[in-house]
Formats: sequence, structure tokens, C-alpha cells
Amino acid sequence: MDRKMQEGLRAVGYIRVSQERAARNGYGLGAQEADIRKHIDYKGWKLVEVYQESGVSGYKKDRPALDRLLQDAENGRFDVVVFPSIDRVGRSVKDVIEIDSFLRKHNVDTVFLREGVDTSTPTGALYRNIMSSVAEFEGRLIYERLSKGKREKATEGGYIGGWLPYGYVKDGDNIIIVKKEAETVEQIFQWKSEGQTLQWICDRLNGDGIKTKRGGKWQVSTIRGILKNRFYTGRVEFEGTFIRAQHDAIISDLLFRNCNE
Repeated sequence: MDRKMQEGLRAVGYIRVSQERAARNGYGLGAQEADIRKHIDYKGWKLVEVYQESGVSGYKKDRPALDRLLQDAENGRFDVVVFPSIDRVGRSVKDVIEIDSFLRKHNVDTVFLREGVDTSTPTGALYRNIMSSVAEFEGRLIYERLSKGKREKATEGGYIGGWLPYGYVKDGDNIIIVKKEAETVEQIFQWKSEGQTLQWICDRLNGDGIKTKRGGKWQVSTIRGILKNRFYTGRVEFEGTFIRAQHDAIISDLLFRNCNE
């Protein structure tokens, strides 16, 4: 008799969303956990734990909850792990097979609910490989669509995400200047153009009680980073070239050049 037909097996679940937006609008953590609990209850297994990963990509290697699940599997804490779907495990065939093989090595069976796959059977193992290939293909299509959209937006000088420097803040789809911070940026460039050293500028800002973007003290490296950042001239870098962006400049090209010659 297949061991999954036996009642009383120790079972765990694993749920993951890559973005909070997906958690709210798509197959979120709550829905995933509900499906897992329903399946485990139907099988008559004993639920040990549901491992949860929020805001973590399927491509990301560093997944704390998954790492803990694998460690617990190695320690013999459970007999079967239930995943909502194959793409919750990983976006590449290699990762899915490696994770599943690790679990099997430690006598842990896997179930993928959406695909109806039980990898303790030869048919299930084959189907797992096929479906993980499909998940990898879909993942690449999504990545290519996102990359294309970012390229198009970048060529138009639009904001494509990432860290915004001191002096700017995001307001919806727009980037706006923070007046007080912009005044500090202008002063930094002005002092540098007058021949002041980075250490002098750093000490002056700290002495005046002006805080950094994160509310801390100024460091020489922070000042240097500001002085080298062409974002302040109203430009963004795209494929190695600085192009005119849609956000407003804080300093002129002339002042930037004077400070960086």
C-alpha cells in the first residue's frame, strides 16, 4: 500500500509569493495555505508546519524558509511536503529537480497540488520534470516582457525602478525633488567647486546637524557618491550612455563637470 494512503503521516506545506502585489491580487499566501491545509486534512495527515516565504523570487537562491524546510527534512521532522504548485518551488527545472531529489533522499515525498503530481511514483517524477520545464519557460517569457518594457521606458528617460538618490522621492509614477535635500545637494556641489575637500564638506554637514537620507551622519564616501551621480543633472544611464530623463535636474551640467574634472 502506498505510504501516502496511510493516515497519520507528518506533513508540512510551503507557500511563497514573489511580490506583495501578487499576494493581494493573485494566488496569495492565504489561498495557498488554505489549499494545503484542505489537502492534508483530506488525506488524514498530521500538519506539522507551513513554511512561508513572502516577497521572494523563485529564482532567488537565498530563501530562508525553504532552507529551513530542507534542514528539517534532513533531520527527519516530517514525511511529506505539500507545495501549491511546481512554480512555488522554483522557476528552473534544475532547481525543482534538485530540491525534490534532496527531499526524496531523506525519505520525504512531495505533492504539487495544482499539477496533481506525486513524485513518489515514476509517472509523477516524469510529469514533474515536464511541468517544471513549462514553469521555467513561462518565467523566461515574463522576464523578457518586463525587460522589454523597462528598455522602452528607459529610452524615453522614464524611471525604471531602483534606489533614488538623496534629493528625490517617488510620487506615484513621477520623481519629484525634495526641496530641503536639493538645497543640500546644491551646497555640496558648490563647496566642491570652490575647492573644499570631501572631509571638510562632510564635517560641515554634520556640524550643521543635517542628516542623510536615512537619518544618519555624513561620510566621505556618501559625499563622493553624490558628486559622481549624473542623476542630479537630470539624466539616467541606459546601456552605458547617459540620456536626458523625465525628472528635473538639481544642478547644471557645467557645475557637475567643474566638480569632477
